[in-house]
Amino acid sequence: MKENLFGRPYPFRDKVRTFCQNPSGFVSEEVYDDGLSLVNGHSYKDRKSTNTNLAILVSHNFKDPFNKPIEYGKNVAKNLNELGNGAVLVQRLGDIRRGKRTWPEELERNDVVPTLKSAVPGDITFAIGYRTMTDILRFINAMDKIVEGFADPHNLLYAPEIKFYSNKVFIDKNFETSIKELYCIGDGGGMTRGLMMASASGIQMARNLIEMEEK
Repeated sequence: MKENLFGRPYPFRDKVRTFCQNPSGFVSEEVYDDGLSLVNGHSYKDRKSTNTNLAILVSHNFKDPFNKPIEYGKNVAKNLNELGNGAVLVQRLGDIRRGKRTWPEELERNDVVPTLKSAVPGDITFAIGYRTMTDILRFINAMDKIVEGFADPHNLLYAPEIKFYSNKVFIDKNFETSIKELYCIGDGGGMTRGLMMASASGIQMARNLIEMEEK
C-alpha cells in the first residue's frame, strides 16, 4: 500500500486518511513547542523492522463560535502526554475494542513488537474525543476489507499524531508574498501537506534564486 487511502466513515462522515506509510519502518517521537511529544514515523535504507507503520488522520472543521483548531489539537496532545507521564502513549487495538488499557506485561507478550521503545502503554481513549475515536476505529474496520490484517487486535495505536498546518499565505508564481523580497515555500506558506511537495517547492525556489542572480 503505497498510496494514501481516504474514507468518510459513518455516522459523522469526517474525512479520514492514511498518511506516510513506512514499510519495515519505525515509529518515532517528535518534540514540539511547549514540550509536546508527538508521533511520527520513518524508514531507514539499511535498517529494517518487521512492521509497517502509518498515520491515520481525521480532519475536523470548527465553526463559530469556536475557531481555534491549533489550540484544540495542542490540548488533545497535552492530555495524552500527561497520561503517558510526558511520553507518547501506545495501546493495542484489541484492548481499545474491549474497553481496557494496555498494560506493560501485555505489550511485552504482544505479537506486534513496538518500535518506539519510549512509548508508554496506556489508554488513549481517555484523551481522544468520541467522534475522532469512532472515525478511526470504523476506518480501520473498513480498511481491513482491503488490506487483510489491518484490524488485527495485536496492532498498535500510538498517540498523539497531530498535524498543525499554517494558514495559506498569498504568494505569486515565484513564491513572493505581498512584502517585496519576502518568499514563502513549503509548509511555511501553508501550501504543502507532505515532505515531497515541500521539497519540490524548495528546489523550485532555488532555481528561481539562480535565475534572479543571472539577470
